[in-house]
Amino acid sequence: MKKIYTKTVILFLLAFSIKVSAQCSGCTISVTGLDTSPHIVSSGQVFCIAPTGTVTGDITVMSGGTLCNQGTMNSFNLWISGGTLKNYGMLNTNNVLVESAGTYTNNGTSIIDSLFIRYASSSYINNGTQTSDAFAIAEYATVVNTGTINAMLIADSLATITNNGNISITGDGFSNAYSSTFINNGNLTINNDFANSTSSNFTNNNYMNVMRDFYNATNANFTTKCMVSVGRDWFNSSNVFGPTTGCGGFNITGSSLNSGVIGSLSTHIDICDAGQPFSGIDWNSGTIANTTTYCTCVNSCAIVTGIKESVKGNSVVINSIFPNPSSNNITVKLNHTQTETLLIEVRDMMGKTQFTKNYDAAIGENNTDINVSQLAQGTYILTVTDSKQSQTKRLFTVVK
Repeated sequence: MKKIYTKTVILFLLAFSIKVSAQCSGCTISVTGLDTSPHIVSSGQVFCIAPTGTVTGDITVMSGGTLCNQGTMNSFNLWISGGTLKNYGMLNTNNVLVESAGTYTNNGTSIIDSLFIRYASSSYINNGTQTSDAFAIAEYATVVNTGTINAMLIADSLATITNNGNISITGDGFSNAYSSTFINNGNLTINNDFANSTSSNFTNNNYMNVMRDFYNATNANFTTKCMVSVGRDWFNSSNVFGPTTGCGGFNITGSSLNSGVIGSLSTHIDICDAGQPFSGIDWNSGTIANTTTYCTCVNSCAIVTGIKESVKGNSVVINSIFPNPSSNNITVKLNHTQTETLLIEVRDMMGKTQFTKNYDAAIGENNTDINVSQLAQGTYILTVTDSKQSQTKRLFTVVK
């Protein structure tokens, strides 16, 4: 019995070894131990790192070359300039640049400080686990994720990203910009702010959770068939849509402000502001389709339930902003319940602060002027914060 068992184990290990070895084939260069030298992998070359190998030197993979790792890569820089990188082992490096129609496929574990995919036909396919600080995709590059990505920041420009796995953004947030396309078929969690802007398209088909502010602006389209959780404030100055069948939308913990388009006659979107304002959202100067509902959508994708808007008892209220729109100056009309110093801020629809000042408010009605002539044309968010850190917000528009 012991011999049969031993023989079975040996056959299993042999089969496993053959399978692993088959991951890297056609090797013209092989590393089985420690290699500290830099390498340039040219066309027709296949640079293989065995399961026992460790490489620490910088590596450049030119067009037609292949780098195949089953061991450990601790190189400071990896440049995939038209070539191919296949990782089945451990990749722990500072910078990875994939460009000029290069391809990076991760089937193992990647720990990267900065990962940049750029230029047409360049691609990144993640079937394993990726951890990175900064992850950028630009200039017609593509990314497909079926594994797990954990990043501090993700930003794209003129790019296409499809998520069929799990993406968690734990730091500065997420920006989908400049005619980019993002399709979420998996799970997407953003611990900070989310921005979809400048003619980009974002389609959400599964679970999505934005723990701070949601921005949709500048000719962007956001479509969701699920209920997206927004942990703080929701701003739309462009287009948001639901699905043609069923319903999708937003569960919003903080303020909801719209100067764009919500819904259409052929789609169903649900807006659920936890504060349940009388008009359905806190402030609207845009268009809301009559197919829009409020806090009625039941959706299996919406994992987060029971949202309750926190009310701290604001001491200040923005009564009005005039003229709105404006090209030079705006007057902010406030109503205040006590004497204190207020923080007044103006942010663009990407959440970037454009103006800030302190204002000493008195009890009752207060008026303060802001020069907006230096701001670009567009929609902006005016935020007033009191001494208790409670905030009140309004949208206004600058025209040229």
